[in-house]
This record gives sequence, C-alpha cells and structure tokens, in this order.
Amino acid sequence: MSRIGTLKSEELKMRQDVVATEIKKEIFITQIKNGLGDEILKEPNKERKRLTFWQKIKKMFSYE
Repeated sequence: MSRIGTLKSEELKMRQDVVATEIKKEIFITQIKNGLGDEILKEPNKERKRLTFWQKIKKMFSYE
C-alpha cells in the first residue's frame, strides 16, 4: 500500500512542477511583451528593477 501512496505523491509533485514552470513562463512572456526585451538588448548585464504604475505613466509621457 505504501508504494501506491509514494507513486501518487511523486506524480503530484511532478504535476506541481509543470504548473509552476508554466506560470513562470507566462510571467516571462508578459515581461518581454512589456518592453523588458528591449532593455536587455541595450544593456544585457544590468540588473533590472520593476517599474511602478506611476513610473510607467511618467515614462509614457516623457520626451526622453
């Protein structure tokens, strides 16, 4: 009986890993679509900080 329980728990862990990987992939795709890819191309070794809502608005309306 313990073998069945162990197999089920391992299968559950594998499914959780797949779900976590999919979530990370979706977050990465969203970041790339929001302009992170352009910043990486300009300065690939620079550490990135996430912009706040107000910083995004300011960036949209600035002339720089």
